[in-house]
Amino acid sequence: MYDSGMAEAPDWASPPGHTIVTILDERELTVEQFAHQIGRSTSVAQRIIDGAHAIDRDLARNLAFALGASEKFWMAREHDYRASVTPRDSFQIGSLAELIGKLPVNDMQNFGWIGRAGSTDDKIAECLSFFDVSTLAQWQGRYENAFQEAAYRRSTAHNSCEVATTAWLRQGEIETQGDVVASWSAAVLETQIEHFKRLTWYKSPALFLPKAKSLFAAAGVKFAIVRAPKGCTASGAVRVLSDGTPHVQLSFRFLSDDQFWFSLFHEIAHLLLHYERMPILENSETAGNQTESEANEYAANTIIPPEFHDELFSLSKTKNSIINFAKKVGVCPGLIVGRLQRERVIGYNQMQHLKRRFVWLDHPLK
Repeated sequence: MYDSGMAEAPDWASPPGHTIVTILDERELTVEQFAHQIGRSTSVAQRIIDGAHAIDRDLARNLAFALGASEKFWMAREHDYRASVTPRDSFQIGSLAELIGKLPVNDMQNFGWIGRAGSTDDKIAECLSFFDVSTLAQWQGRYENAFQEAAYRRSTAHNSCEVATTAWLRQGEIETQGDVVASWSAAVLETQIEHFKRLTWYKSPALFLPKAKSLFAAAGVKFAIVRAPKGCTASGAVRVLSDGTPHVQLSFRFLSDDQFWFSLFHEIAHLLLHYERMPILENSETAGNQTESEANEYAANTIIPPEFHDELFSLSKTKNSIINFAKKVGVCPGLIVGRLQRERVIGYNQMQHLKRRFVWLDHPLK
């Protein structure tokens, strides 16, 4: 095993991967063998070595087991490296008390994400346990830095909003940590598109969400619906978890069938078109960039293929014509109404009865 004494004075300005490479060279191990030892794909292992993949607590445990030193050493190595390459004014949180002040603790308690706590110290303990970290440095390394590219992509960023978003993202990890999925396959995901479209006809989330989860799992993707806490404006996120598994998360914030299914096909588009650009976080301020425009176009054309566009815009604006057209293109009528409204063919007060609305009851959807 690696002698932790060798790590007493590492070059903190270099990626932890430099230490890993030194150990691999000493043991004459390949990147493929290293990947196998830590339970990651070869591509993820290479990203770890290059410093492009952040080390979280789970990965730190695996590194400690495979290479030696301690989990604490690898987490400190990661955090100090990120700190050395990140301008100090980009750090958002300076203390645990500040972190608790910016987290949506009340909603986290009400949603059952953390236990009830009265004192600040107890709230800190609950939140650290929720994030699976034991220090502020570990939280910064795993969340503030790891999600910075996605969560801070907005043109106007607010501390509390970004911190609330990390809680939402973390809950998505927790809710899918026991899910078993196949190996990632874009080709398989593409074959599932028509199955997803058929699910739009299901009225109850209790019926269509488990089926959607199964379709994603067959393509190697984890899928979560997580209610957004106060301060989190995210509508969706797509990323690759530390074990190399793609992860799609939606907040279902608009609670209507047209918005939900459009968002789902939008995230599928990111997986198929923008896999190398992850993580991607959606909210009102990400609209308009090229990546979002491409995903919007893909989602719109998936729901109503281009060969049906002329017919769509010549529809008589009656209930029966919309329902019959919906059957022809293979999606529920609410999605047709949503498209007609967005294109300003009909007003937002028209045909609303053809949309399905959902509510949160004790946090599941109904």
